[in-house]
Amino acid sequence: MLNTPLLPSHRTTTPHLAALDSARDRGRARRRALALASTFAMSLLPASALALLELELDVERIESSISIDTILAKPPGPFQPIDPIAPISGNCVLHPDEACVGGPGQRRLLRFGVRVHNRGDEDIVIGDPLTLPDLFQFSTCHGHHHFAQAADYALLDSSGVVVAQGHKQGFCLEDTVPTDRNTTWPRRYDCKYQGIQVGYSDDYPPQLDCQWIDITDVKPGPYTIHVAWNPQGLIPDTNLDNNQAYVPVLIPEPESQAPVVEAIWAPAAGAALRADTLAWVRWSARDDESVESQEVWLSLNNGMTWTQLVGDLPGGQGWYAFRVPPFATAHARLRVVARDGEATRGESVTAKFKIERPNMRAGLRGLTPALIDIEGPARRGLSRDERG
Repeated sequence: MLNTPLLPSHRTTTPHLAALDSARDRGRARRRALALASTFAMSLLPASALALLELELDVERIESSISIDTILAKPPGPFQPIDPIAPISGNCVLHPDEACVGGPGQRRLLRFGVRVHNRGDEDIVIGDPLTLPDLFQFSTCHGHHHFAQAADYALLDSSGVVVAQGHKQGFCLEDTVPTDRNTTWPRRYDCKYQGIQVGYSDDYPPQLDCQWIDITDVKPGPYTIHVAWNPQGLIPDTNLDNNQAYVPVLIPEPESQAPVVEAIWAPAAGAALRADTLAWVRWSARDDESVESQEVWLSLNNGMTWTQLVGDLPGGQGWYAFRVPPFATAHARLRVVARDGEATRGESVTAKFKIERPNMRAGLRGLTPALIDIEGPARRGLSRDERG
């Protein structure tokens, strides 16, 4: 695991991620907040009117746990038992319930831990997920309910623009770690009845699935991790000023040269492929150490947009069969991407070739079709578009 250089962090109470805010359904958030407020009011133990409900995001936890590593993301496997304190099921990163990497194959990840403390004098009580379907989603891969929208993760450039988004969906609010050594009483809340009691914190270690931002293909340089806890105000909290953190981080240059895709031999320039049939793409790639994974992409409009056909081919493979889409075009191209152990990419693109349909009028053959899902993504249960 490669540790990254860090700069001093700071906090602010002024969210400036318009991209995040604009994506939220405010109407639904209000309905969720009302549902939670009602449940919260019924669940609390008797308390005085001056009870303090206070959650605090631990900035030092983020700072001290940042690292960069890589994983080979593969389609989901069979369900694995999870630990009730730190749920780690493994191999859920491409599952539709999670989808926290940009695609299959070698991925570069910016990992960090997140911890939130109950600093108040009353428990934060959420309750039984089975009774709150608007607030919780059941993860078929993790095998338990997730609290929706507990936190947002984003990577910002020097101008404050979001360059990469975290996609962690799974938050289970529970008593994970005592806040200090004076906390000696037992845990009260877990994934089956969620909340955080006084004297405890809810912790998400960086080893967890999706406890990261996928930074594959993000350029090296200085950035800022932005973590917003309780961004929609769904969790009762009297003070929102300490629910955000901005932590500078430096993404280093790769330690090795990028792989090289030396040649793509098929399809040849100007070749005519028949629509809705199987065709082959063949190539060769090399790296100073090893090619870890390879991807094949298809464009039907001369490289303006691309659709991934497959993303986790072995590094030593030099061929792939795909189904030619049922559209005619004279502007098709294929792209092969090879990645090394750091997920650094090398690529090559074919010259234009044709896709022809039998008995089609010649005047229709030059039309630019829309992107479609082809056999590769359909077979794997996922698709990924890259817009150039």
